[in-house]
Amino acid sequence: MYRCRVCGSEIERAAHCGSAAEQVRGFAWLNNDRVNLLSSLLAGVLAWGIGQVLL
Repeated sequence: MYRCRVCGSEIERAAHCGSAAEQVRGFAWLNNDRVNLLSSLLAGVLAWGIGQVLL
């Protein structure tokens, strides 16, 4: 998460209001798209593993 230095809003992007935002928490490399990708991959692996156990 970032905080806009101009308006003070908490945002998910590194820039807002035409200027760079300040990182306030989280990892810069782990954005929402990557979280969704990792979650989908993990769910797929888990489903495959459960399928292997039940067959």
